[in-house]
Amino acid sequence: MFAQLLTTRDGRKGRLVKVLLVLGYLGAGLSLLGVASSASAASWDDTVAAARKEGELVVVLGGAASRNYRPIFRLFEDKFGVRTVVSTGGGSKQADRILAERAAGKYEVDIIMTGGTTANDRLLPNGVVDPITPILFRPDVVKKSLWYKEKHHYSDLEEKYIFAFSGTADVTPILMRFNTNKLPIDEAKKIDSAWTFLDKRFAGEIVALPPTIAGAGGTYFVVPVHPDLGEKYLRRFFNPELKVAFIQDYRQIADGVAQGKYTMAIFVGSAGRDIDRLGRKGLPVANLSRVLKKPLKERPVLGASGASNNMMVANRRPHPNAAKLFTNWFLSKEGQTVMHTKSEGIPDQSLRVDVTERGKLNEDEMRKPGIEYLMLEHDPEILKKRSKVMNRAEELYREIRGK
Repeated sequence: MFAQLLTTRDGRKGRLVKVLLVLGYLGAGLSLLGVASSASAASWDDTVAAARKEGELVVVLGGAASRNYRPIFRLFEDKFGVRTVVSTGGGSKQADRILAERAAGKYEVDIIMTGGTTANDRLLPNGVVDPITPILFRPDVVKKSLWYKEKHHYSDLEEKYIFAFSGTADVTPILMRFNTNKLPIDEAKKIDSAWTFLDKRFAGEIVALPPTIAGAGGTYFVVPVHPDLGEKYLRRFFNPELKVAFIQDYRQIADGVAQGKYTMAIFVGSAGRDIDRLGRKGLPVANLSRVLKKPLKERPVLGASGASNNMMVANRRPHPNAAKLFTNWFLSKEGQTVMHTKSEGIPDQSLRVDVTERGKLNEDEMRKPGIEYLMLEHDPEILKKRSKVMNRAEELYREIRGK
């Protein structure tokens, strides 16, 4: 009957043909959706079963991830019945471990979370990781409209190895903490430019990490590539006339600001979080971003290339199904909500846009509506220059400081 209606010239039957065609397409579409849904469910159930059969997941965490994510892996273990073996430490040491194992013919790691510097400079060039996209299958993970700017973000040039799932948004392109006794909050609120940090009145009052130590490269990366700052900013910052105290010890940096030895802490990496913790304990320190009423003149940035922001899957991983299960669960709405609520410290905001539970997030480091953030660490054109830029900060420091 359907074939006959398709060939008829009768007007009424022609209209019926259109109705039947529409219904047919709708039915086919719903049928396909049902098949896709069933396939997705089957894939998830199969992956869970296969992961449980493997029984183990081996994870390597860099510094910030080590401080935050151990409770998440314990929760994953309890939820899915897959034992997690978690190695914590600095990114550089973790890279040493992985490369040494591989040199000995051992492939013992499934998931890697380290900073972009370690990943790009050591893991990718040595062929340690696989592209992550092929193992993503959960619809809510794959669907790009559920992620910030409707895309997946990566911390590598090819945009396929280092998946960036969270990040810190800041109304200042350069993070600055300060002693509130030496720089009163009312005065700090009047700062409208990052160039103010370099005023001669602050000579001898600033503490920073030197760009020559392991792990500090990423701290300086944004400045040379930021359109409103550039190499000129670093030259003035390194100038001996500013008398910046370059210190390698994170605790010494935090204590120095809290005790009033220094007025400002700039380019101090995770020591900034240590200063924030001292502030919550009542010591006279503050984060400039928390006291400003509006962004500085220089365009704000969203940074998402730290160890607590990045995920990679090792190639030749011993537990491929457990790695697949964790990756898809952790990047789902449920997993990212767990990150917000169960992290050991203060996590960065998920780049998913549907995670509404803020949990332990620092509100001052969350994305603000109506603000366009530069994501310099995830721009392929800038990433092409990453190594050169990182080396340039160190070269300038040695050139200007004579060290």
